[in-house]
Amino acid sequence: MYRRLILMTPGPTQVDPDVLLAMSMPVLNHVSSDFDSIHAETLSMLGRVFNTKGEIIVLPGSGTSAMELALRAGIKPGSTVLVLKAGFFGDYLARGVEGIGGKPIIEASDVGYGFTPERVDELLDKHRDVDAIVLQHVETSTSVANPIKDIARVAGKRGVTLIVDGVASVGGMELDVDGWGVDVVFTGSQKALATPPGLGIVAFRSGFTPTTSNNSLYFDVGRLLREMKSTKNYFITPATNMIYALNKSLKLILEEGLDNRFRRHKILAEAVRSSLKALDIELVAKEGFQADTVTAAYIPEGIEWPRLYAEMRARGIEIAGGLGELRGKIFRIGHMGQADQNDVIATIAALERSLQKLGWKISLGEGLKALQEVFSKHNA
Repeated sequence: MYRRLILMTPGPTQVDPDVLLAMSMPVLNHVSSDFDSIHAETLSMLGRVFNTKGEIIVLPGSGTSAMELALRAGIKPGSTVLVLKAGFFGDYLARGVEGIGGKPIIEASDVGYGFTPERVDELLDKHRDVDAIVLQHVETSTSVANPIKDIARVAGKRGVTLIVDGVASVGGMELDVDGWGVDVVFTGSQKALATPPGLGIVAFRSGFTPTTSNNSLYFDVGRLLREMKSTKNYFITPATNMIYALNKSLKLILEEGLDNRFRRHKILAEAVRSSLKALDIELVAKEGFQADTVTAAYIPEGIEWPRLYAEMRARGIEIAGGLGELRGKIFRIGHMGQADQNDVIATIAALERSLQKLGWKISLGEGLKALQEVFSKHNA
């Protein structure tokens, strides 16, 4: 018997039925004028989401493909790159830097903390030969958010290129590429942009000149940029039906309004955090570094992650576990993209009942009460 499953992972996220329907359109020739028009419109809408008049590249692939492209476009072989690690995916950035011949210097924060602009300034004093900084806007593994606006100001003052992983933030949290002076940002289609997995996206600050010389066939920045001017400049075959889906999702995002969307994400995040605190569950991300798109929390003592996951799934809710050193120690709730109040209410209700069944002593309804109080406070 079919049972609806509410996807509350930090990616992939729920997708609007109209976005899924857009994928059923007939496949167009990727060098046709019809597809070129859809592709150009999609890039234009992405420019509004990223807040940039600079160039944008969309290519078939995951967020990791976008990461590699962004690194190839943002740094040159031999460059010294400061990698600010706030969790599991910081190592991805370091490996990516090494893979293109850069020299990564890894500086890690304590678990649950990100990087203040003052700390970044200190690190640039410590490492005076740095050419670029790379970091996550939201570190998905810990739900830590870094203050990109302030860090961009420091990087700009010091003349250092800033490359930002926006995989878990773009479309769900404010990110003003041109206004803040962020040189390169990358993301994937499957998180706050609320599109199925399959597209990597890289955006450049207006006036930033990407590095186009590299030894990669697929990640040839120059050729990809020409294809973005027009798909008639064929280089790689675009994922045509995925572009249809992204196009429709972007229209829904802009119809909602970016400010409204960011506010919705912020309220959902506050509500989830408040409900977990009411249940005496410790959050991973500390005050001042908490993301609006995902919340990570420590699994209560005596409860095993596989059993918690199974209980939640039996109640129709899919959440995520920990990665790396936090595997088996935390759980993560994604509340981004198309997630709404009803999804969050269902998630916390299922969490309360799952924890009670597994032996955690709680009063049913405490988390839901805190959740509803947040919604009431914001008149949401």
